[in-house]
Amino acid sequence: MNTINMSTLQHLNLRVWFILLLFSVCGALSAQAPRYGHTNLGNLLELLPETKVAEAKLKAYADSLSNAGNIKEQVFREAFSKLESDYKAGKLTPLQVQEGQAEMQKQQQELQTFDQKAQQLGAQRRDELLNPILSKMLDAIKEVAKENGYLMVFDTSSGAMLFANEMDDVTLLIRKKLGIQ
Repeated sequence: MNTINMSTLQHLNLRVWFILLLFSVCGALSAQAPRYGHTNLGNLLELLPETKVAEAKLKAYADSLSNAGNIKEQVFREAFSKLESDYKAGKLTPLQVQEGQAEMQKQQQELQTFDQKAQQLGAQRRDELLNPILSKMLDAIKEVAKENGYLMVFDTSSGAMLFANEMDDVTLLIRKKLGIQ
């Protein structure tokens, strides 16, 4: 009878141990439920002083490209006006008119090429100025997510989030990490 009690006791201890293990695993899983956060990346970007500096540099660069384009356009208009007035005054031979028209088409193509190149240069300069800022922001977001146990952080400015339940706004934590008041 003593052996049955010992066996029953061991079986009971295993059950208690298993139940305690089950409760501790469930407790650990519920304590580590995934957390989700959100922030508005566009608003954060506007708050950074570096963004204002980058925007000023980008505006100055765009203005210089625009001024260069305006000068080219003015030269084109003056040449076209001269060709047109000389033609109306009868000062040009048919060959000169043909050569003038060919020159105007060439200049017009150069203007279009310049405009396209200016747009590419502007986009490239924008990337050069903003990518380090965005990288800094994303690093701060990753650090905040890791430090505070967030599984995911969504950007509400992109419109990609259709539903959010039990999510935390981590903007203040990111602003603190970036040193923004």
